[in-house]
Amino acid sequence: MFKVTLKGRQVIHIELERELSIMAAAAKGEQPLNHTCGGHARCGTCLVTVEEGGANLTPIGATEARILRVLKARPDQRLGCQAWASGDVTCKVD
Repeated sequence: MFKVTLKGRQVIHIELERELSIMAAAAKGEQPLNHTCGGHARCGTCLVTVEEGGANLTPIGATEARILRVLKARPDQRLGCQAWASGDVTCKVD
């Protein structure tokens, strides 16, 4: 079991038993991320800042890398729909 912590309007901790995207974890924790493309890595509205546990996220794929470049995202930012957690992670959400 591991924990995804989201810092947004409030700080929430979501306990997970299996790998799950940051977006799905946020919905499970009743603090859904903004997303206009339905979680298909097309819009970039689910951008999060990874504060801790980046090594516990899936690697950045080609589609996510393209959107991150378009957004001029910082190295510590990921798309919540594409970053799947398999261990403790803390993210800041706007």
